[in-house]
Amino acid sequence: STNYFYSTTSITMMNPPAPSSPRFTLELEFVLSLANPHYLSHLAVAYPQLLGITSSKDSKDSKDSKDSKNSRDSRDNKEKDDSEAFAAYLAYLYDYWRRPEYVQFLSHPGATLRALRLLQEEAFRVAVIRPQVIDMLSQ
Repeated sequence: STNYFYSTTSITMMNPPAPSSPRFTLELEFVLSLANPHYLSHLAVAYPQLLGITSSKDSKDSKDSKDSKNSRDSRDNKEKDDSEAFAAYLAYLYDYWRRPEYVQFLSHPGATLRALRLLQEEAFRVAVIRPQVIDMLSQ
C-alpha cells in the first residue's frame, strides 16, 4: 500500500510553500512534469487509480466468492480514496501555481497551467489513458 500524496483533509489545510523551501522545489518540478503529455500518459498507465481509471479486468469475473468481492470492494474504496486525494492535490497545486507570485517560476506557464486546468476535470483524468488524448495534447 503506497501513500502517494496527502490526505484530502491535510491538502485543504496546506498553504503554498515559500520559494526557498524544498517542498516548493518538489512541487515546481512536479507541475512542470504535468505539462508533458507523455508524463501524463505514464501516470495514467503506471498509477491509474490516482486518476480514477478503474480496472475492467476484475469486473469481468463471473464467479464471485464473498471473499473476493469483499477484497475487491476494499481495493475499490482505496482506489477511490487515492483518486479523491490526488484530485484534491491537483486542485491545491492549480490554486496556487496560477497566482502571479508563483507563475513567474514556471518555465512553460501556458502548458503547465493548461495541464493543471485540464486535470481539474474528472473526465479528462479518466480519458488521459487513451493514446488519442495524448496525441492531441502533443500537437
